[in-house]
Amino acid sequence: MLSILQSVSYIIAQISAPTQTNPSGDSKIEVENWVRPQPGWLYVLDPKPNAGGSGGRVWLVDPETAKVMGSIRTGDNPDFALSPDGSRLYVASITEGDSSELAAIDTAQGVILQRGTIQDREVANVLPAFSAMAVSGDGLALRILLDTPKSSDADSFLLATFDTQRGEFLPRSVHLGNCGPGRFISYPTADQFDFLCPRTNRVRLISVDADSRELQNVDIVLPWERRVGAAEAIEPPGGQNIAIVRGDGGVVTMNVVTHEFADTSAHPLLPNRVLPAAWPISPDGGRLYLGYNSDYDRHYDNRFYLDYGRPPNLRPNDATAREFRVLDTHTWRKLGTIKTKMPFWSAVTGNDGKMLYAMAPQKHSILVIDTVKMGQIRILKVGGAPALALVAP
Repeated sequence: MLSILQSVSYIIAQISAPTQTNPSGDSKIEVENWVRPQPGWLYVLDPKPNAGGSGGRVWLVDPETAKVMGSIRTGDNPDFALSPDGSRLYVASITEGDSSELAAIDTAQGVILQRGTIQDREVANVLPAFSAMAVSGDGLALRILLDTPKSSDADSFLLATFDTQRGEFLPRSVHLGNCGPGRFISYPTADQFDFLCPRTNRVRLISVDADSRELQNVDIVLPWERRVGAAEAIEPPGGQNIAIVRGDGGVVTMNVVTHEFADTSAHPLLPNRVLPAAWPISPDGGRLYLGYNSDYDRHYDNRFYLDYGRPPNLRPNDATAREFRVLDTHTWRKLGTIKTKMPFWSAVTGNDGKMLYAMAPQKHSILVIDTVKMGQIRILKVGGAPALALVAP
C-alpha cells in the first residue's frame, strides 16, 4: 500500500490566552486573533488575502455586524472543515512541496491543539469551489482527499483518515482510483460515506471498518456524457435517493440500493450552466439554491472535466454564477430566482435558513441574501478572495 503519511505528530497546547498559538517548526498556520464564535458566524476561507502575496487566511466573520472577529493565517492552498458540534476547526495548507500541515483548532479558545503533516493532499490551482476534506456526522473521523501520482499520466486518489478522538491518522486509506478532485455527497458516520468522482463520472458508495479497511467500495457510472458534468449532489438523511444536479441544470435521482436512475421535473436548461460548487440546501432540506450562469465562456461549455491523465480544471477563476435558481427538493420544481448585484462563486445558508451568504471573491465580498424575500439585502467586505464559508452551529 502506498504510504500516505510522511510524519504525524501532535502537540497539546499548554496555553490559556485565547489569542495565543502553539507554533511548531516550519508551521504556517497561526491564530492571529480570536473571539469565541457565536452561532451563525461565518468561517471564511480566503486563499488570496493579499494581491500577489503568498499564504491564505481563515476569517471569522459576524455577518450581523459585518465585522471580522478572528483571523487564522495559513500557508498556500488552504482548506478547512468544521466538526458537527462546532468545537473543532481543521485547517490544512501547504508547507513545502507536496507536504501539508494539518492543524486542529479549539474554536472556543482559538488555540491550536494538534498539528500533523501529510503528503500529497489534493490542492487546486484555481479557487476552491468546495472543500476536499470533511468531518463525519458523528464527529469521529476527518477525511482528506489525496492525489498520489503513480506515473506522469495516471493519478491515484485516496482518502486519508484522521481519528479525531485519538488525534492520529489511521494507517489505512480508502482507494478512489482515478476519481479526480471529487467531494463528499453524504458522510453521516465515520464508517459510511458517498463520494462524487468528476473525472470518471461516477458515484462511489463506501463503507469501512474502524481501521478504515474497505468493506464496500462500489462505483456507479452516471448515465450521461462526462462532458455534461455534475454540479452538485445531495442525499437527505435517512433517504434512499441521491439527487444529482447535472451541469446543464437537469436533476436525476439515484437509488442507493438498486442503483437505478430516474428523471425529475427539473429538466436541462441550455444554454444555462450550473457551475460545480458547494451549493447549499436549506436546514430543513426543502430548498436547494443553485448558482447559474448563462453568460459563460463557450470554450468551457463542453468540458467541465477533462480527459484521463490531464489536469482537471473544475472551474476557471472567472467562471462565476449570476443568479440563484431555487428548487423544491420534494417536487424538483422551481420556486423562484434570486438575482444578485455582482457575480458569486459559492454559497452557504444560515442556521435558520433565513439568510444565504454568497462568496464573491472577485469583489472581495460576501453577498447577504434574504431567502424569504428572495433578494440581496447587503454586502460584506471581507479579505482578498473569499471562496468558501462554513457556518458556526
